[in-house]
Amino acid sequence: MLQSMFARVTERKQLIRDILESSAQKDFYTTFSPSTHWPFKDATSKKCRLLVLDSSFNPPTKAHAKLLQTSLESYPTSYFDGSLLLFSTNNVDKTLTGASVLQRAQMMEMIAMQYPNTAVGFTPHGRFMDKAKYIHSWFAETYTSGQLELYFIVGYDTMVRLLDPKYYNGTSVKEALTPFFESCHLICADRGTEDVDFWVKTYSTFGQHLIQRIQLDAITSQLSSTLAREAIQQRHTDQLNTILDPNIVAFVSENKIY
Repeated sequence: MLQSMFARVTERKQLIRDILESSAQKDFYTTFSPSTHWPFKDATSKKCRLLVLDSSFNPPTKAHAKLLQTSLESYPTSYFDGSLLLFSTNNVDKTLTGASVLQRAQMMEMIAMQYPNTAVGFTPHGRFMDKAKYIHSWFAETYTSGQLELYFIVGYDTMVRLLDPKYYNGTSVKEALTPFFESCHLICADRGTEDVDFWVKTYSTFGQHLIQRIQLDAITSQLSSTLAREAIQQRHTDQLNTILDPNIVAFVSENKIY
């Protein structure tokens, strides 16, 4: 699988670059999808549910993959019609450092290929409301209003930022996010040790049916892209292999990233 993934992303490198360059002004686009009919909607279902893992993927870690897997397993089999790995090229809190957008697209694709019905997408928008808006717009010709539901996987820190009033210019958080929750859900990965008062307040504002909580195991929850970059810089190979998939380790080494 290692060689086949390398061969595929290497073969597609120029095509991915062309898509990134030609789509730079678009609000949302994909560089990889498993089928022209992605996501696969059950003809008997009135809803199409798309699981979205939105992250910087700098680089993608085993924790990213576990977030996707755990989220899928937290719902009934075939609950989701497809999954999306999403990168925001203009994040509201971060500047682009480390891997290039092209390199992230390639690494994300290697992760996506390991999960059925999973695509790789990009947006220049940093706010969740904008991401949701333009993903819905991209599918407008396929799914009618209200038919497509997005389930965003977020970490606890991201959840806290999302509910921070400073991002909403004086508008209440509930008023600002109510349109978002009309067609979107959140899946928050925490360690079960976070502020109880935060969750009481959150659920009293939006309702528990809109926000699912999941937990990763103690070891995986500590893995991060920051740790991976540090291990690469310090040449701690053994540590790196516990953080990254072998495909990503080989790709980072081959391309001398970080």
